Amino acid sequence: MFTPRTIIALSIWLVMAVACLFLPGDLRFFGVLPLVFLLLAPFNVYQLYAKSIDSEPQFTDEKTLDFSPTRLAFIGPDWRNEMTWKRFEGLSENPDYFFLNLRRSHLAIVIPKAAFSPELELGFRECAKGITAP
Repeated sequence: MFTPRTIIALSIWLVMAVACLFLPGDLRFFGVLPLVFLLLAPFNVYQLYAKSIDSEPQFTDEKTLDFSPTRLAFIGPDWRNEMTWKRFEGLSENPDYFFLNLRRSHLAIVIPKAAFSPELELGFRECAKGITAP
């Protein structure tokens, strides 16, 4: 939401709202419209992201994980997303999840530990230990 393009657009709406405050008499009421737009902008962006995620099968389908020492594959009913371990810059975890940090972004792939048997979890850690920071 905080891209330069968005900040410029929101700044224009803010300038319009402030400029309307200097209009004579009842015309100041027009300042409410840009102000309402500014207040609704975060909600609109949230709705846009939620709709995008809900409509993308790779985010919502049930999937299986297949991994080897050279690659990691997420497999859905009618799609497959495969990448090498070099695509990641780090592995972290908490008691319930593994987090694979993608290179060149602030995103992480979240993998529930409940999907692993103890042997598979150990094998996953062994394959992932080769991940190095850029």
